[in-house]
Amino acid sequence: MNAPHPDPTGPSEQTNPKDRPARLTVGVVGAGRVGPALAAALSLAGHRPVAVSGVSDASVRRAAALLPDVPLVPPGEVLARADLVLLTVPDDALPGLVAGIVETGAVRPGQLLVHTSG
Repeated sequence: MNAPHPDPTGPSEQTNPKDRPARLTVGVVGAGRVGPALAAALSLAGHRPVAVSGVSDASVRRAAALLPDVPLVPPGEVLARADLVLLTVPDDALPGLVAGIVETGAVRPGQLLVHTSG
């Protein structure tokens, strides 16, 4: 039987997630139920929400509640500010959103775009 392999980084200690390397700036396009919640969870893991886009009054309120210090901006501005962009719009709105993003050339090399599906 093999003995447990020691952790090469030293003793197991809780570190602040914000001190970990490779943290991403996060943007949300579509401030429904999922997007702001995911961005808030990613914030707890040390990533930094930087922009959110929402249209309806409910979306704006939800974004303000879950991401209080994150500015509400148009989708193109979300893409300009974020390394990781959460496209959390309804499935039927995705083709139009993606077409608009492609048309504007807003996506940067190395940028991550993620769509959540209901």
